[in-house]
Amino acid sequence: MISGFTRYILWQATGPFLLATLALTGIIWLTQALRLLDVIIAQGQGAGTYFFLTLLSIPSLLTLVLPISLFIGVLYALHRLYADSELVVMFSAGISRWGIAKPLLMLTGIVSVVILSLNIYIAPAGLREVKKRLYEIRADFASAMIREGAFNNPITGLTVYVRNRTLTGKIEGILVHDNRDPKEPVTYMAETGNLIFSNSGPRLVMYNGNIQRANKTDSGDSLSLLYFDKYTYDLSQFGSGPSGEFYEGRERYLSDLLWPDPDDVYAANYRPKLLAEAHDRLAGIFYPFMLTFIALASLISAEFNRRGYAVRLAAAAVVALGARLLSLVLFSATVTYTEVALGMYLFPVSVCALAAASISGVRFGRLLSPFKSLVRSLTSNNAIMSRRSS
Repeated sequence: MISGFTRYILWQATGPFLLATLALTGIIWLTQALRLLDVIIAQGQGAGTYFFLTLLSIPSLLTLVLPISLFIGVLYALHRLYADSELVVMFSAGISRWGIAKPLLMLTGIVSVVILSLNIYIAPAGLREVKKRLYEIRADFASAMIREGAFNNPITGLTVYVRNRTLTGKIEGILVHDNRDPKEPVTYMAETGNLIFSNSGPRLVMYNGNIQRANKTDSGDSLSLLYFDKYTYDLSQFGSGPSGEFYEGRERYLSDLLWPDPDDVYAANYRPKLLAEAHDRLAGIFYPFMLTFIALASLISAEFNRRGYAVRLAAAAVVALGARLLSLVLFSATVTYTEVALGMYLFPVSVCALAAASISGVRFGRLLSPFKSLVRSLTSNNAIMSRRSS
């Protein structure tokens, strides 16, 4: 049973956490969505397909955003409680630092479970679906060629124009100019037509038209004109299927990273990179705790100050940024040196331990006092010796 105090602390942190998640996800989502925009436009896909593909990439973005949003939410909640003197009242009522930290750590545990589920299955499943759909879109070369009201150049030397395309699939006003062989350009014109997909590939069936074939020779140019009632133009010669499809590290499930198929050529060539990706996903459950403990240690152990806590907030942000960057460095090092993978787990755990000691009241300045005394004594001895020598 959650007490009212716990619910209150949770609410103070959950609101800013959700707002930060929404804002950061939106910003990063826009930058990622621009990468898909060129492909979607070039292949003649609609806005619905574009937004669907960009939404599939959101789970992978959340794995990066959630720890940062949690840090912002916890830091904001603690600062607000201090600014309103609520923490002072709580401490006066006998609530310990860990009593205040407990609800925030509960929220952190929930976020860590969400991140783990995203890393194991949801995020790679979304990225796999994006890659699959992109392969299908690129393979659907015929639909990209038949775009009404525009001169389309799907490949060099080929121009396709369609005046209108009805809802039933009927095509009106067709022009296909094939200039891939400059010595024998061919132009197909037809009143109507249909795009048909068969086992052999897409076909453009044209009705009531003509074929204009130019022959350029040394003796001169000639033009032959052939009328037809029905003509089938093969479009499969321009298409490219999804051969060579493979999944990269971010698009693989955790089991595929740790135990890839023996026939997987990509996994055999990039085994260290896939193992580093697997360790990064597993270590990802510690990053929310690491950032939360940094936020707690920076403010919950602070004394009441009417001037505010700007310095502590800035210090917490710098430490959190440095810790996250160092974890990325460890990930990059693990790609080259597999034994560094242990550091990906030990580093966030060590940061949590140091922050927990600070929350418990351990003063690291006192631990360093013997070393400070030694440095002072050595400095004074050097000063005395220099005076005697002079």
